Amino acid sequence: MTIRGIGTNDHERSIDPTVGVVVDEVFIGTVGGAMVKALDIQNVEILRGPQGTLFGRNSIGGAVNITRRKPEMKFGGEVRANYGNYNDGLIDGYVNLPVNDTLAFKLGAAWNKRDGYFHNATLGKNQGQMEYTNFSPSVVWRPNDDFEVYYRFDKSQTTQDASPMLNVAQPDQAWCFFYEQCAAGPHEPQGGDRYVSLQNTPDNNAWFHSDMHVLNARWNVSSQYRLNYVFGHFSTNEDAHWDYDGTPLTLYDTQRPQRYVQRSHELRLTYSGDGPLSYTVGAYAWSSSYRIDMISTIGFGDLLFGLPSGTLLYPSQSVQQHTKSYSAFFEGDWRFNDAWTLTVGGRYTRDKKDTGIIDPLFTAQLALAGGIDNPVGKSWGEFTPKVSLKYRLTPDLMAYGLYSRGFRAGGFSGRPGTYDAAVTPYNPEKVDNFELGVKTEWFDHRLRVNAAVYFMKYKDKQEELSVPVNIAGGTGQQTLFLNAASAEMKGAEIEVIVAPVAGFTISGSLGLLDAKYKNFIEPITLTSLNYLHLRRAPKVTGTISPAYEWSALGGKVSAQADWHYVASYDNTFLNSPQTANGSSNVLDATLNYQYQNTMVGIYGRNLTGEDSYTEGLDVARSLSFAGLWSFVGVRPPRTYGLRISHKF
Repeated sequence: MTIRGIGTNDHERSIDPTVGVVVDEVFIGTVGGAMVKALDIQNVEILRGPQGTLFGRNSIGGAVNITRRKPEMKFGGEVRANYGNYNDGLIDGYVNLPVNDTLAFKLGAAWNKRDGYFHNATLGKNQGQMEYTNFSPSVVWRPNDDFEVYYRFDKSQTTQDASPMLNVAQPDQAWCFFYEQCAAGPHEPQGGDRYVSLQNTPDNNAWFHSDMHVLNARWNVSSQYRLNYVFGHFSTNEDAHWDYDGTPLTLYDTQRPQRYVQRSHELRLTYSGDGPLSYTVGAYAWSSSYRIDMISTIGFGDLLFGLPSGTLLYPSQSVQQHTKSYSAFFEGDWRFNDAWTLTVGGRYTRDKKDTGIIDPLFTAQLALAGGIDNPVGKSWGEFTPKVSLKYRLTPDLMAYGLYSRGFRAGGFSGRPGTYDAAVTPYNPEKVDNFELGVKTEWFDHRLRVNAAVYFMKYKDKQEELSVPVNIAGGTGQQTLFLNAASAEMKGAEIEVIVAPVAGFTISGSLGLLDAKYKNFIEPITLTSLNYLHLRRAPKVTGTISPAYEWSALGGKVSAQADWHYVASYDNTFLNSPQTANGSSNVLDATLNYQYQNTMVGIYGRNLTGEDSYTEGLDVARSLSFAGLWSFVGVRPPRTYGLRISHKF
């Protein structure tokens, strides 16, 4: 996920996210596995800009705050069934089971199975099948209005084909120049169609299991003070066989078994009295660990080391990393009259990370420093402040000014190819955000207009880059993480919701972004890279969503369409044109009929058939070397189906 041009382009567990996903007040500290599939989602907030005070670690670009429904002290629930093209079948639901006036349980479950969107022309079969299951019991104990304990457990399992990677190698890259595995055109993958795969690995599959525990205790100590304790545990166990080269040849495959676990404790005290002052203070402790044992299959040893053609190499590498983080935070509002409110907050965070590597290429060196049993470590500390001033001109018109800072922790590369890359840390990155905005409502709340302009300064920006490394027995490439740049983002955003007549609303948004590198010097050649575009930073984004609801056939009919526009942007660090996206237009629509507690509807997603890339990577490319190849992933095609749900 990327907000205001701040995001990551890698799913490795060693990388901290830039956009925090917070589920029931628990921060998910990894890019992979952070998305939530749940029927009982109650609320989703998109919080833009650095959220460095209240929303956990590393929310340098913003936060997605998700709240799920708690068990209720009355019997009821919802069940839903769905069937769409590509044999997309889904059944999910939940039921509340009250025990008495103070104790209630809820049981939730989900199953989803789908055929693949892709045709594998090499193996002659569909590719991209997926099956997902989830089981989620939860309980609430509320002996009185002042005390509550909420616990939820989620167990999810996914088995699927590993996402197809499409080869877009150009004539100056090794896959094309030496092996004649070339893209069909400047913007088309080798198979000639973005939904045609050429991978030759029959067991190109993956599985992903996750467990999540949430415990939230609330105690209203008095009418003015509330104490909250939040415990979170999130773990994943996964394995994937990725055919990364995207060609009919065996050039670069990996087997990637890995485990990840995180635990967090948060204690908050909130004061909200009758006077002008309200505040929250708290403390936070976090720990995580992750290990990957990767085995690669290399089929280009003839190119790297002069081996006979067809010789396969199987280099292996294990990486194990640990993180411990502690922080204290506060945020308070001072309403010094009916119009003006001053907000001041801050968070001090102390991070410690270590890394250990098992790699036959430099085992002797790592025995001295950096091995699994003798890891290399580094600590960082940072204070992230927040100051805002709000002025309420009228009950329906508020203006504000805001300054906030966010930071993302440093770390170590999770895919090193040399000893120096394995044990050399990169430092935290920081963003200072300056923002002005207004929030307004007009015409008896029939029109809402919110607008903001912002300016962000990026310091010590972390950049990951796959570069060539020619070490006998290696993979031919490694991923470097560098504090390579400073950058600036300037932008404006406007959101409008209008209800001209009863039952009809139109909502829309427009985002303008100007993101540029500043003082970006490539550390090896000392070449200026200020001309590069930041990844995933389109200049224009926009959405228009009309919705209409009316009475018919004894019930209600509702229709909604959502048009999303995203201007062109680059997916890769060095802006390779074969991985870039042109402007895209996506149209989604739903039509529902509800009779009492039953709803029947049809839906369509990506009705415009947009086939833009969701990711892209240049492998072993540098300023002086075009690299081995480039690969991309593509968004799902047009999908549609029928959905039935019933509440009871």
